Amino acid sequence: MSVKYSIIRVHHGHIIDEQERVTLMQLSRICQLQPEHIIEMVDEGILEPDGMRIHAWRFPFASIEKVRKVVRLQRDLRINLAGAALTLHLLDRIAQLEASIRR
Repeated sequence: MSVKYSIIRVHHGHIIDEQERVTLMQLSRICQLQPEHIIEMVDEGILEPDGMRIHAWRFPFASIEKVRKVVRLQRDLRINLAGAALTLHLLDRIAQLEASIRR
């Protein structure tokens, strides 16, 4: 007699509305980074949270993608945070110029 078993994987998550703001700990958890690395990105001007104190910081939803870009730049191109900040700025500027050309 042969017995077949099925493996069921259960995933848990939290749906975040794009209008919602995330805390430092949430951003850290979502991006799988230590909070100190996120703080360094704030110090470098890559991220601009609302709030005066670290525990009160709230980040726009778009910060998640920005952090992921920085991580890819650091991992793939071995760029430091200052270089990543400059790269993101230049990419944003290129996108603005391309948008104005299309108009």
